[in-house]
Amino acid sequence: MRYQIVEDRSVAEQTHGIINLGHALADTEMKLPEKFLVMSIMDRFPKSYENFGTTLKLQKGRLSLDDLMIAISIEEEHRNQTTRCWLSINLGPI
Repeated sequence: MRYQIVEDRSVAEQTHGIINLGHALADTEMKLPEKFLVMSIMDRFPKSYENFGTTLKLQKGRLSLDDLMIAISIEEEHRNQTTRCWLSINLGPI
C-alpha cells in the first residue's frame, strides 16, 4: 500500500479513508490483518505526528483500529484547541 498522510488535511479523516479501503478489500476476500493496517497507518503519519506515533507504538498491548481512531481523534482535537488558544492569545478573539 503506497500512500502518505498529509499535514494539510484531517489525519482522522485520512485514517478513516484508509480503514474504509481495508474494509473494501475484506469484502472482496482480500482481508488485511488489523495489526498490519494499524502499523501501516502509524508509519505514514505526517512529520508533526511522529512523536504521537512513537508513543502509540510504545504502549503495551495490541492497538485496534478503533483504538487508533479514538487516539487520533483525541490528538487532533487537542491540537485544534491548542491552535485556537494560541491564535486567540496572539491575534485576539477569533
